[in-house]
Amino acid sequence: MALSARSVTRSAVCRSRSSSVRVQAAAWTKVSTKDAVTANGGKLVVELADKSRVLLVIDDSTLYAVSNKCSHLGLPLVGKTPVFQAKIENKCVICPVHNTAFNLKTGEVEGEWCPKFPDLPFVGKLTPSKPLPTFESRYTASGEVEVFV
Repeated sequence: MALSARSVTRSAVCRSRSSSVRVQAAAWTKVSTKDAVTANGGKLVVELADKSRVLLVIDDSTLYAVSNKCSHLGLPLVGKTPVFQAKIENKCVICPVHNTAFNLKTGEVEGEWCPKFPDLPFVGKLTPSKPLPTFESRYTASGEVEVFV
């Protein structure tokens, strides 16, 4: 049976009407304390309500919050094994697998994209350079760490 353009369009419209979209306003959310991050060597991974993980970093007394997933292949920057332990150098978090340096403030790639990853024929490094998501973060007067999510 052949479908006309009209029946395909109508079907798509009906499906989109039955789908619901949940919109949630961003807000400051308590995720940890300054003491907890400091006690963990200045790096601490926290889980948000939506199950995503954020890496908190204190570098030279400045607080940063970035996604804990490398934007190349989605591997953790800081994980449970010694293999996944990102370094903090020159205001950047460095992916332990690909050695890509992401600016802690902007998330932008600094230097070469995936220097440890081979530049394969025809596909290159599999994905183009992408910044790491960052989040606004702050300390409260009582030393709590909050992230704007």
